[in-house]
Amino acid sequence: MVELRPATEQNVREFAAWHYDPPYDVYDIDMTPDDAVAYFLEPGINCHSLFDGNTMAGYCTFGHDAQVPGGNYDTEGIDIGLGVKPELTGAGKGNRFVEAVVAHALVTFDPAQLRVTIAAGNTRALRVWSDAGFSETSRFATSRDIMGSREFAILTFTPTDHP
Repeated sequence: MVELRPATEQNVREFAAWHYDPPYDVYDIDMTPDDAVAYFLEPGINCHSLFDGNTMAGYCTFGHDAQVPGGNYDTEGIDIGLGVKPELTGAGKGNRFVEAVVAHALVTFDPAQLRVTIAAGNTRALRVWSDAGFSETSRFATSRDIMGSREFAILTFTPTDHP
């Protein structure tokens, strides 16, 4: 069972040190450990750690942290950012992680809509979120690379559409 817990300083130091193999190395956190702690423990970031049993398997944020500059976030909703421990990516566990994150968001925030923004080239993430009932609603391009991409897809999930 995947469980979300509010992130602690120890959790942030652990996930901030994760390094991904290319092309996913764009998801490495480019902050000093102290800066990462200060950032991710800010209340407005709503950072949580994902535990699969006793193992920290990932982390997520809820809110503006998950938005990419250049996207249209005018509609009401909660944005979700998700990072999975590098050794667990591509291992078929993404659906369980997304399911836990979505369930937490629905109970905690009671949102009109959930939203994720994903680099267009990250086909694994696009597939996992689509499998969870999210639908692509828009794409946008940025004038500079953001996390290794210039094109992003925004996917949304409306709870009333999915009993």
